Amino acid sequence: MSENFRSNSHIPSQFIPTKTGGVNGLLIAMLFAFSSLSAMNHPGDSIISVHTDIFPTIDGDASDAVWNDASWVDINYMWMPYNTTITTSDFAGRYKVLWNKTTNLLYFLVEITDDKFVNGYVYSKSDGSYPLFDVLEVFIDEDRPGSEHGCNNTAYAYHITGGHGTVEYEAIDIYDPKNNYSWGDGIYVNNSSHLPEFKRTNVGTKYIWEFSLMVLKSTYTPNNDPTLFKATLVDGKKMGLTLAYCDNDNSAVNPQRDNFIASKYETDANKDISWQNSTTFAHLTLKENSGTTGIESVTAFSAKVWVDGAKQLNCKLDESWNRPMVQLLDISGRVVVDKQMAEEIKLDLSSCKQGFYLVVIKENQSIYTQKIIL
Repeated sequence: MSENFRSNSHIPSQFIPTKTGGVNGLLIAMLFAFSSLSAMNHPGDSIISVHTDIFPTIDGDASDAVWNDASWVDINYMWMPYNTTITTSDFAGRYKVLWNKTTNLLYFLVEITDDKFVNGYVYSKSDGSYPLFDVLEVFIDEDRPGSEHGCNNTAYAYHITGGHGTVEYEAIDIYDPKNNYSWGDGIYVNNSSHLPEFKRTNVGTKYIWEFSLMVLKSTYTPNNDPTLFKATLVDGKKMGLTLAYCDNDNSAVNPQRDNFIASKYETDANKDISWQNSTTFAHLTLKENSGTTGIESVTAFSAKVWVDGAKQLNCKLDESWNRPMVQLLDISGRVVVDKQMAEEIKLDLSSCKQGFYLVVIKENQSIYTQKIIL
């Protein structure tokens, strides 16, 4: 099983019979029920992600100004062991999320304090030990119907690892290729290609995880091109989203998960549910409000962009620009060219694959975008 633990069935306390009878017993039962319902309203239950016109530079640097308009969401609810606490020197976590309608990507900035960072998991389709290492987990449900997702793609659980000697990270999940929803038929899949860009940095025990993520439909199956299954991100779209962290305080020799901490509160009865069923994911709403970003979208007359017969990208700017950055993004949202330019520039794209690309020219609070075809 993906999370390497499973609790026995639990009965919510408000439904457990008591010896107290009559009106008093009924009042007590009602109070229990009311307190249980009230307890489900916590920070992290509902999240707003604002649209960004300027794409974050995925470099593991949290000082990028584009993140200023996103709010922090704490990763502070203990899922395992349930109802325990952890010191902030051992673990503390929080995240921000932005979105862009052109790239159809989510952008994440995650700040983790971890006194002992344990990496070393090496992917194998038969090795499910990844939750025993230090792993950042992204639970996401594109259309938020709420259903069992343990070994299928009705929702995704990206276990983003700490990497090993040859890779910086991997994104692992379990999947049943026979579509039987059977743990016995499940294999472990590496979905790293769903994260077009990724960078993790640290200063001491504080780690910055910065990455973009494709939002995929449930029809995606492993070994296919994920860009063909990207969902369309629009203002008001609602999804399910919860982030969690598997914390190993020991070593990679005999790995074990000491704590499992998440951004979404769960009751004791549900602590073992989210990784299997998306009904408990937090509610994410996309909001397009360009006024909050302070970004000025310049007109189409401020730049001229074209590709000539020699597959050279030509960019010519007017006098309103100084020395902006020009970026070329592929269909997944990955930056394949990042270069500072003056009034005019030519870039050789002969090594780029055929397909659609997005040219982004940005400087200070101004941005120009244009789609091209190679």
